[in-house]
Amino acid sequence: MDQKKVFILGLCTYSVLFIFSILFYKERTVFLDIAYHLFYILKDGGFAIQNNRFGAAITQLFPLAGSKMGLSINHIARLYSVGFILFYGTAFVIICQVIKNTKIALVFLVFSILMTTHTFYWIQSELPQGATFLFIFLAVFDNVLKGTTIPAYFNWISSSLLFIVCFTHPLLLFACLFAFLFFYLNYPPNRKLVLSTAVTYLTFYFIKALFFKTSYDTQAMGGLKNIFLLFPHYFNIQSNKNFLKYLLHDYYFLPILLVLVGIIYIKQKKHMKLGLMLCFFLGYIFIVNISNPSGADQFYLENQYLILSIFVGMPFVFDYLPTIKNKQIPIVIVSTIAIVGVIRICNAHQFYTRRLEWNRNLLYQTSLEPQKKLILSITKVPKDKLLMTWASSYEFWLLSTLEQGISRSIIVEETPNEFDWALNKNKSFIAKWGVFDYSTLDNRYFKFIDTTFYLKK
Repeated sequence: MDQKKVFILGLCTYSVLFIFSILFYKERTVFLDIAYHLFYILKDGGFAIQNNRFGAAITQLFPLAGSKMGLSINHIARLYSVGFILFYGTAFVIICQVIKNTKIALVFLVFSILMTTHTFYWIQSELPQGATFLFIFLAVFDNVLKGTTIPAYFNWISSSLLFIVCFTHPLLLFACLFAFLFFYLNYPPNRKLVLSTAVTYLTFYFIKALFFKTSYDTQAMGGLKNIFLLFPHYFNIQSNKNFLKYLLHDYYFLPILLVLVGIIYIKQKKHMKLGLMLCFFLGYIFIVNISNPSGADQFYLENQYLILSIFVGMPFVFDYLPTIKNKQIPIVIVSTIAIVGVIRICNAHQFYTRRLEWNRNLLYQTSLEPQKKLILSITKVPKDKLLMTWASSYEFWLLSTLEQGISRSIIVEETPNEFDWALNKNKSFIAKWGVFDYSTLDNRYFKFIDTTFYLKK
């Protein structure tokens, strides 16, 4: 495809997403992990990196810089929301205009829009952030593989980017392995370089796994034990049924592209590439679903499913689009995917707006009560609407400060009497994993003035 057309399409797509990130900044920031991260960024005046996933520092830099500049919390929340799109959009521009790799730029655009629906609102995940660094590496690597010499800068650039990818999300292992094998098949003269670079990545990966292991990553990978526990009843698990529903409702382009590429591979007798795509596609679905056999919230699983768009996107861009004789059709296909994608993302806001509205209504309904510091029983909240409640205290703090100019302390009790010990903490903000005295919090962003005792409801 023509570089100019790809650049314009990408610029338009990320511009629309940028506008959405402003319009729906509360839906994106008053939601679980982001509210939690923002709390600690503003409390500590530093990064809130978890589980050694320091690749997230680039997006956390936006709210951190905003706090150092003394911006209001409204501006900081907006800045945090748009920061992710600025990061992705800037990476696209770098790949397309600086590195000048149109194909990888297009694959990155497909990755950004093909499946993204609920993950547009669950923005904190390190997986798409790590994938962004991976695509920058792939753009450089692809250029080198197409050339006749290895530039002097390649080793340190590739090592740096792969190191970041390795430490940003463990599931990117599958994306990296697929990309290396795809390039191995695509560039026979440079297979030694592909293998040596793959070894570099795997070295980083095993160093991280051996010496920087975290309990969170261990727990997340623990679901793989179901391969043995559920044998041979793999096809009956709920997550497989849910995934089929997601394909029909949100990810409909995914099987379409898979079939189109598969047909071309069969016609061209590229059986190795067909096998590579199908093995990774089906194998990865199996790994994700068997690890979550009962299913999970779609936003959480969608984040993991995003890697499927790489398994399909690279063959689609590298091997399917070049077979189309009419050079206008590829841009029409990708434009359709992008347009439908942004419409799907926009429509998805309704769920997250309703979630926000419930929190907002509770704040207003209790704003005139003498005791405004509340401990809510989980039986009193609509869990189907709120999804998870572990971050409720951070969400209520952020929403009340944004909209009412004062900070409220409200938390959802997931087990009976979980927070009875905090009933007399009249000058403290309580959260799932901490108690914070008012005097220790920056009063620019933590406007706690209520010194009554907590009330259970």
